[in-house]
Amino acid sequence: MFSKVSSSTSNINFKNILVEDENFNVLNYPYFYNGGGVAIGDINNDGLPDVFFTGNMVKNRLYLNKGDFNFEDITEKSTVADQQGWCTGATMADVNADGWLDIYVCRSADSNPLKRKNLLFINNHDNTFTEKAEAYGIADNGYSTHAVFFDYDRDNDLDLVVINHSLKEFMQGQQQKPGIRNQTDPNFGTHLYRNDSGHYTNVTDEAGITSNVLSFGLGVAVSDFNNDTWPDLYISNDFNEADYCFINQKNGTFKEMSQEMFAQTSLFSMGNFAADINNDGLQDIVTLDMLPEGNFLQKMHNGSENFDKFQILFNNGFFKQYSRNMLQLNRGDGTFAEIGQYAGISNTDWSWTPLAADFDNDGNKDLFVSNGYVKDYTDMDYIKYNVDIIIEKDPTKQEQMVKDRVNKLPTIQVPNYIYKNDGDLKFSNQTKAWGMDDQIVSAGAAYADLDNDGDLDMVISNSNDIASIYRNNLNTLHPEKKYLNIKLKGNGQNLFAIGSKVTLVTDKGIQVEELMPSRGFQSSIDNMIHFGIAPGDSIKQLNILWSNGNSSTINAPGINKTITVDIKQSSSDPAQTTSTETKGLFAFSDSLPFKHQENLYNDFSQQGLLPQWFSRQGPAMAKGDINGDKLDDIFIGGAKDQPGIIFLQNKKGTFAKQSIDALNADARYEDVTAAIFDADGDGDNDLFVGSGGYELQPTDSLLQNRLYINNGKGVFVKSNKALPEDLINDNAVSVADFNNDGYIDIFNGGFCTPGKYPESSGSQLLFNDGKGNFSLDKNGWLKNLNNQSLITSSASADINHDGKQDLIIAGHWMGIEVWLNKSSHFEKDPGFNQLANQLGLYNTISASDMDGDGDIDIVAGNQGLNNQYVSSEAEPVEMFYGDFDNNGTQEPVIAYYIDHKLWPIYSRDDLMQQLPSFNKRFIYYSEYAKADMKDILGENLKTANHYTASQMSSIVLENTGKGFVKHSLPIEAQWYPMYSISIMDVNGDGKKDIITGGNQAFARIKFGEYSAGRGDVLINTGGFKFKTLSPMQTGIKVSGDVRNALSTGRQIIFGINNQKPLVFQLAN
Repeated sequence: MFSKVSSSTSNINFKNILVEDENFNVLNYPYFYNGGGVAIGDINNDGLPDVFFTGNMVKNRLYLNKGDFNFEDITEKSTVADQQGWCTGATMADVNADGWLDIYVCRSADSNPLKRKNLLFINNHDNTFTEKAEAYGIADNGYSTHAVFFDYDRDNDLDLVVINHSLKEFMQGQQQKPGIRNQTDPNFGTHLYRNDSGHYTNVTDEAGITSNVLSFGLGVAVSDFNNDTWPDLYISNDFNEADYCFINQKNGTFKEMSQEMFAQTSLFSMGNFAADINNDGLQDIVTLDMLPEGNFLQKMHNGSENFDKFQILFNNGFFKQYSRNMLQLNRGDGTFAEIGQYAGISNTDWSWTPLAADFDNDGNKDLFVSNGYVKDYTDMDYIKYNVDIIIEKDPTKQEQMVKDRVNKLPTIQVPNYIYKNDGDLKFSNQTKAWGMDDQIVSAGAAYADLDNDGDLDMVISNSNDIASIYRNNLNTLHPEKKYLNIKLKGNGQNLFAIGSKVTLVTDKGIQVEELMPSRGFQSSIDNMIHFGIAPGDSIKQLNILWSNGNSSTINAPGINKTITVDIKQSSSDPAQTTSTETKGLFAFSDSLPFKHQENLYNDFSQQGLLPQWFSRQGPAMAKGDINGDKLDDIFIGGAKDQPGIIFLQNKKGTFAKQSIDALNADARYEDVTAAIFDADGDGDNDLFVGSGGYELQPTDSLLQNRLYINNGKGVFVKSNKALPEDLINDNAVSVADFNNDGYIDIFNGGFCTPGKYPESSGSQLLFNDGKGNFSLDKNGWLKNLNNQSLITSSASADINHDGKQDLIIAGHWMGIEVWLNKSSHFEKDPGFNQLANQLGLYNTISASDMDGDGDIDIVAGNQGLNNQYVSSEAEPVEMFYGDFDNNGTQEPVIAYYIDHKLWPIYSRDDLMQQLPSFNKRFIYYSEYAKADMKDILGENLKTANHYTASQMSSIVLENTGKGFVKHSLPIEAQWYPMYSISIMDVNGDGKKDIITGGNQAFARIKFGEYSAGRGDVLINTGGFKFKTLSPMQTGIKVSGDVRNALSTGRQIIFGINNQKPLVFQLAN
């Protein structure tokens, strides 16, 4: 689709050449190779976009577009390179409101602040410019990366924000110093300048724009993130200081709200881009980082995960950040869901510029990513070699060692990425297919319709190579694809209408674009707004929300043309905006007066190769009428050294806390599962509590399950002899009369043996004698159950309509198994188990008749698809468990496929720490990076216990009467590990809907926490199709690791690990 235009054709021969010397190099200035920027705009008002490049060690260049991809270098005449310095970001804006684009250039690197003063080139209307930054008050002398002109106070002139970055001394090792985040330096922070009648005033402090010495600003996006028509700010920070999101308070001030809005951000955040990715009218955010796609570079960039260090940072107020690209999807309720891995855009190597635009004119915004680095100082072999340099005592030898090593640093030179937006928030890599697979080191980039043919072309600044110009040939290749280009004509001091929002309404939906040229990384795009129109779609109208609050509507604007819309045609009527106060199905009712309180324990200190923590499985929850008033009461289990608690429900639907002496006496136990049922047949409900805990010893008496007998008045007494002794690490319980003797029996499903994942702790079936005494099954009811099953959930139901209670189980590295009750034993019927071999990492299941046909269907919560585990039947995630280094300890080694080869998920340091005898085999990181599982474990793979998981989706199984048909739950339910499923008719249409919860905050640092679940409501539309309601429609907003949820009447109660339970009430 794209073809590269040669420099001989375009006459663009700009090359950002970077040359190190002893005094100035990547070691003393880590941003030495960050590269230059690109700005595109029509500087001479001839209707053709012109191109400006910033140079770091070479002069800036300005090229005049002469048409048909022919450009004239007017640098010398224009004088834009007369004052050079280390130039970084560039943006074009009409600063003096004369109708002609000026050029603002950021500068950095130089220790002399006079040579860091940013430059403003005022357009003289004759292809020449005069530098006037000092006169306008915006000669910012920080270490500047980029700048944006925008009207933050909506007074119809252009204000300015400039982002700056800190220096090497604050990159590492400073984070644990007390009060470090309160230290400031004006050279490093973000600066906000207010336009006061043509002169700019620094209002950073009074506007609430905060930063500190750890601020490494590399990207800035201005966008209306909360849909209140006022522009907000998102700033990407490199290293340990999290990204900032400043929300406009509409009174001249901003409030930093990143931690309220996002669950996590990129760690090494580079460029960013704000755009409506899924055409829902809400602005989403893409941030770029450094995670490679291929195994070799992944391993060369990762040392020990150092989980404890990250926890210290989190506890010291640093936000949760993980090294990968992120797509923050705007939920519309003031929060965002991070779904970059689900979307398929998380791994693009050392990345700089994201550009989201409709490159193939199908109505969806695609994504371009520039990447590469000239000298990779994060290479692990280099970092290891640094230790030798530090040890060397001879200064002369040390200096030579540094030179030698710098000269040998590898170059990250891989193709840039361009992704097609396939819809449903999925992107496919089209880099090669679309003709952008040159291996090159790129930095700033911008798009524009350079030849005015209706498709978007690309300009990319490269390091040590000629800039790339790509012609988009879509108009020729696919004439059936249509477009509409729009130029806005403003008034007052904002003649280009910067900050206006344009909504295109078509038969298929809407598209939204904000006119904000500064984008990506150190770059700015043309002022033209571009919409692609998919074949078969047609435009209904164009709605414009002008930056001053006016609005315009244009019906049937036409296609395949450029139109100009003047603010003179607008109305001053206030525009309709999406309110975040929309009334939802549910309303928050209460948080119950009990906080689940986990003890401090690091599972990785016990087994360093775990995929995640397994010690935080609570709180257990169960419901049932405890005091005989025919209302559901609630039991919520405690963590280790915390008693469980009973909540009695009254007729108003509220709950009263009741302390139970027997539960208080058993506070040492960790409550993982629970069930309320009549165990002793006396007509009142008793309480079973299943114990567990990964941190316990395998033979710990605290693994013993407990039964508390109700005296009929809601007072419980522990029955010490009711249950046989057990050492099961509980994760599942189901109660039913399995043997049809009229008494309720117990299935008790176990997860791993404490401290020995993935060894199973076993499961048991307990039969009731009718008096509340339970004995182990001695007749082999489950003799064919795999004794290595890691069961996480179970359910009982009559699956095959024979009047007997069957058993359904699921777990990690398991399928969903249906065990039919044959009166004397359970049997896996082939018809109902044809999907049992589709193994997953299941966390929860629920059995219910979802389609009202009289038989029982199954809803299953799995790991989800928003992670690095890209698996399939042919290439599953695999785990090998064995004593690989003959030290008497078995280790779980997990692996996944990249480029059709099986690789360990671990860095060299993490694997060698657990298998130290392997150190001698892999002295260099590069040796380990080239080694797949066969190279590392060899013959051990044949003797190790082997586990696989190929099915990661959360699903619903439709019972056909003879078997099951699998249906995937909606995409939103795939964005997090699902741990809770509640079934209730939330909209009163007679169909059963699904409410889900989940998340996992304690995964490996490499993968980061899984936190995109906020309590989803999936509406049953019939035919096993479900529609996810938006958070504004549901009224539910739950953060944290949901481990259980219960519905009682018109209420849903979420049990959240280490938090208070939250109660939401269905609205009337």
